[in-house]
Amino acid sequence: MTRFQLSIIFLLAAISHAIAQTGFNNDTPLSTLDITAKNPTGTTTNVDGLLVPRVDRQRAQSMDLVPISTLIYVNSIATGTLAGTAANIDATGYYYFNGTAWTKAGAPVNIYNSDGALAEQRTITTNGNPLLFLNEATLVGLVTSGGLGAVATTATERGAVTLRGGTANLDMYTDDASETQINSYGSSTRFSLGTNNAGSLALKANGTEKITILSNGNVGVGTATPNTKLEIASGTANVSGIKFTNLTSASPIGTGQSIGVDATGNIITVANPTAANISTATVNSTTGADYNVNDLTATVVTGTPQSVTIPAGGKALFINFMLGIDYLGSPAGSGQATYEARLYIDGVATDCYLRTQESSAGTNTQFTINTVKFLTEGNHTLDVRMIRAVNNGTTSGVNMPCRPISMSFNASYIN
Repeated sequence: MTRFQLSIIFLLAAISHAIAQTGFNNDTPLSTLDITAKNPTGTTTNVDGLLVPRVDRQRAQSMDLVPISTLIYVNSIATGTLAGTAANIDATGYYYFNGTAWTKAGAPVNIYNSDGALAEQRTITTNGNPLLFLNEATLVGLVTSGGLGAVATTATERGAVTLRGGTANLDMYTDDASETQINSYGSSTRFSLGTNNAGSLALKANGTEKITILSNGNVGVGTATPNTKLEIASGTANVSGIKFTNLTSASPIGTGQSIGVDATGNIITVANPTAANISTATVNSTTGADYNVNDLTATVVTGTPQSVTIPAGGKALFINFMLGIDYLGSPAGSGQATYEARLYIDGVATDCYLRTQESSAGTNTQFTINTVKFLTEGNHTLDVRMIRAVNNGTTSGVNMPCRPISMSFNASYIN
């Protein structure tokens, strides 16, 4: 029996060598080895098929100098390890040798009903066609068309994109007939929006840019070219475009409130000052005692000394003297002298004076003195003094008798 089987095998080998193709259960093999099922149809219980060598993982791992494409069936992984040529043998099944390691033989993973793992980077060439994931009316798509690369989400209620880094989150979504929002949450500590180059950042409303931030930090509202840290263009002449809704004062007034800056740089309201009032001292007189004027010393015009009290902090005092003076005589020398009336404050001459020239004995003249002087807190005395400034022929030292015929004094300051 054995001799017969060997003979048959030798005969098949000889035939195979002669025709380079061997067929089992057929006379016309279509390849090097062509096996046809003995019972390709019907209900017979006979077994048809090809049995490859069955080994455990340790045996497969131990093989040396294995030719490429060698096929085995690993029937146990209880032995051996996931290492070396057996690094891929993690389950029973068919394996072929790829020249480096035993590789699992089987159908590729169907991504529609099975999970899988990429061994390396994969590239999908879309040829301009979008890659779409559709669930009824909800769609997520990757679009690569011409110069466009986009991620698109479409839904009847909300289209959203969520980004996560650890426990930090960023949501971008738009709701049908409602809001569109970008929110960060979770462990995120800051939401930074801007550019990483010299370009500006603009915020748009209704298709038009409304707020612009330049790379130098200048912010423009209503202008794309702000020249200061904050520039507002209201678009309406004589309207600033700024309104402080919650900026109030403890004592508001009907016509508005002034604003200022406090020590920390905050804009605050400043109570308007109390309405100004004027304190006035007034004296009017048509009579006064006679007095003499010469060129040697200044003489106080009778009736002009007035006392004024200035409050704390001092005040700018508005001063007015109007004098009518009669010349009663004709001093020796019969010249036409020039007389000066000067304002004195606390006995000290000021720079406010007026000069007139006499025309003849028995004539009169007028002096009007107006000035503003700052006076410190306290009581002060104001008066007018006369002197003959230029003798012009009149003998030095002789007196000109004078009489005040009118005197009006007014001094006032603003509180």
